[in-house]
Amino acid sequence: MNRWTRRELGNGASLCLELAAGLLENGAETSRVEETVRMAGEALEMDVEAMVHPTGITIGFGDAEMITRVARIKNRQINLTKVAELNRLSRCLHRGTVNLQAFRNEVRAVREAPNQYSLNHELWAAFITCGCLTLVLGGGVPEAAFAVIAGCVSTYLLIRSASTFPSFLCLFAVGFVSSAFGVLGHELAALEIEPIVVGSLLPQMPGLAIVSAMRDLMAGELVAGNARLAEAVLVTLGMASGVLACLGFAARLGVMA
Repeated sequence: MNRWTRRELGNGASLCLELAAGLLENGAETSRVEETVRMAGEALEMDVEAMVHPTGITIGFGDAEMITRVARIKNRQINLTKVAELNRLSRCLHRGTVNLQAFRNEVRAVREAPNQYSLNHELWAAFITCGCLTLVLGGGVPEAAFAVIAGCVSTYLLIRSASTFPSFLCLFAVGFVSSAFGVLGHELAALEIEPIVVGSLLPQMPGLAIVSAMRDLMAGELVAGNARLAEAVLVTLGMASGVLACLGFAARLGVMA
């Protein structure tokens, strides 16, 4: 390994921390983040150790004089475009000498880039997905129409309230709204409630989180895998609680009698 100054080690640690934080906050599994940090350290010819879990990162650089960097990950989302771009940037470290500050600025630019999909794009995606899923689940065109409206309203609520209210409360509201549209369709047109509710909620299910949790567990990342799995269960319970609350409320009022 090269003999690096303390300042150079600090710059390398900060660069790897930016890279790891960008990957983790956009949905990459923890094993991938740790591998990327390790490979970045090898490309920079620096001794590096990383401890990554879903809500935080600890990176240590150096041997005799260890430099540690810690980051808290508060906002997490699923954006595989940013994950792919950050992976591409990490591979550039192996192509020779790089300017650490310029590279760090590129990583920060990817992290801070706005979502390439507007609210209209996400609503159209919810429109198509909910409609198709309802038809696949055995519902007819009327059920699909109610599921589409419920899915679009739920998507809008999640996007607008994600930064204001706790995630569990937002998911509870999504389950309640979807069930409310199912009950409304049942009362107005004698439609089946189940295809409407399930078809409108399936796009919000934490499928990718469960896959990432399984990959972490199989990679030996027990703490991170169990944490992600608990998060996926919490998301499911939040929506299920909203569904049960709405259906129980409707039954108490005699609406579904």
